[in-house]
Amino acid sequence: MNRIVFAAVAALTLGLSGLARADEVVEPEKATAVIVSNRDINRVHCARGVQDVIWSAEKPVRVTKADENVYVKFMVARQGEREQRVETPLDVIVVCGGATYTLILHPRDMDSVTVRLDGGARGKLAGVAKEWGAIPVEDRVKRLTLAVYRNELPDTFVRRAIQAGDPRRNLALFENAQVVGQYEIAAPGTGLRAVEYVVYSAEAVQLSERDFLVPELGNIVGITLERHNVEKDSFVRLIVIERSNADGEVS
Repeated sequence: MNRIVFAAVAALTLGLSGLARADEVVEPEKATAVIVSNRDINRVHCARGVQDVIWSAEKPVRVTKADENVYVKFMVARQGEREQRVETPLDVIVVCGGATYTLILHPRDMDSVTVRLDGGARGKLAGVAKEWGAIPVEDRVKRLTLAVYRNELPDTFVRRAIQAGDPRRNLALFENAQVVGQYEIAAPGTGLRAVEYVVYSAEAVQLSERDFLVPELGNIVGITLERHNVEKDSFVRLIVIERSNADGEVS
């Protein structure tokens, strides 16, 4: 039997047309130009681990891979007392967390740079699944409820308006109160999804979360009313949390 949780709730990335700044976060599957140092060791960091790194071996550069990092050091040629530093761009392809990043490194006379590889949608989803999967379902329900209530959703969550014609758009559950579906929030990676309603009452009424334990509201694991007393001709928010599969769809 499902447990119902009642919660009370009162980088700029540029393509070849420009150069990313030092310590910028770059995204996968696009060529990104980055200004780096031609005299110090530069670092490319991937929190999900570097699987491979590819570059032109004939270039005057030393590239090494270690766990979550790739280190790039351009060689300095010497002619007598004169140093000649590399200024020619270098293409480096990094496979990080299953995603491919193409970096066009533009060496300049500057301090070392750290390039951070963003996870993209797949990486972010994996991060959410790892983070949320480590906490009990009751705490996930409360956390998702609070995120919806505050409108502070992670990037991977998607809010969609409930359209006319959807049965949840207008639910006649009470004689003098109307339940109107507003938004559905897909939360992939959490095993949950949220649906936000407003409850409008034509007369003063006292409600509780248990009043909404009905099949019309889906496979409920959590219900939150903004407040229990609804004044005449006013409304309150209702947030319903349902179980879902990994893709955010109802299972």
